[in-house]
Amino acid sequence: MTLRLEKWQGAGNAYLLVERSALGGELRPEAATLLCDVRTGVGADGVLVLEPDGTRAGMAIVNPDGSASEACGNGTRMVARWLSERTGAADVTVATVAGDLACTVHADGSVTATMADAALEGPAYRPNGGDFPYPHRFVSVGNPHVTIPVADVDAFPLDRDGPALEHHAWLPERANVEVYRVRDRGHIDMRVWERGVGETRACGSGACAVAVAAVLDGAVDATVDVRLAGGTLTIEVGDGLAIRQTGPASRIARVELDAALAERVRGA
Repeated sequence: MTLRLEKWQGAGNAYLLVERSALGGELRPEAATLLCDVRTGVGADGVLVLEPDGTRAGMAIVNPDGSASEACGNGTRMVARWLSERTGAADVTVATVAGDLACTVHADGSVTATMADAALEGPAYRPNGGDFPYPHRFVSVGNPHVTIPVADVDAFPLDRDGPALEHHAWLPERANVEVYRVRDRGHIDMRVWERGVGETRACGSGACAVAVAAVLDGAVDATVDVRLAGGTLTIEVGDGLAIRQTGPASRIARVELDAALAERVRGA
C-alpha cells in the first residue's frame, strides 16, 4: 500500500507534510530519519504530521534525528497554505504544543502567522555556573533559541560550534542557535543551527527569536526583515513580546512512496 505526502518549502526550509490518518498512527523516530534522508527517502529538514479538521489543523513536528519540536515558523506557514488550499479559507488555525496559531494566507501566496509570545526564561535555559562561550540572549517562542550577535555571520564557525552550543550544559532541552548581524534598523542578517537538524537555509522561529533579541537591545524597529540564506522573513514584535511573521510558503511536489518504503515508514 503506497503512502502519499507533500514536500513544501518556506524561505528554503523544506518539510514533508503527511496526514496522521495516512500513517495509521504516530510517526516513529526512525521513520522520520528515513524520510528526511535524501538517499533513503525524500529528503527534508523535518516532517509535519497533520490532523486537519475544517479550517484548523493539528501539527506535530518531527526532526530528522527523530526528536520532536514544539514550534516551527516556516512549517506553520506551509501548513496554513496547505489548509487554505484544502478548504478555500484565507484565515486558518494551526494547532501546536506551543498554542493555536492564527494564520492568514494572502493572494500572492505569502502567509502571515501569529507565533507564541516570546519569553526570556524558562526550563529550557538553566545557567548553572561555568561559562557560555559567546554573549547571547535566550529567547523562547514556544521552542528554545540562543541568539548571538556577531560582526560577520558568514565568518562565524557555525559548523564547528553549532553542535556544542546546541548541547551546552545551560540548555537541558538543547536549543536552536542563531548568529545575527544588524545591518540597519529595518534589516538583520542571520544564520541558524537548528536543534536536531544542523545548519539549514532558514528557520522561522529563529528569525522571530533574533528579531525579539534585537528589538530588546534597541537595535531595530518593531517590524524588521530578517535575511537568511533561503529568503527573507518579516517579523513584527508587539506589546508583551507578541510576534507575527510573514513569508513565503509553496509546494515543491506531491509524492507517492513506493509500497515497500511506505511499509517501512508505517512500521509494517
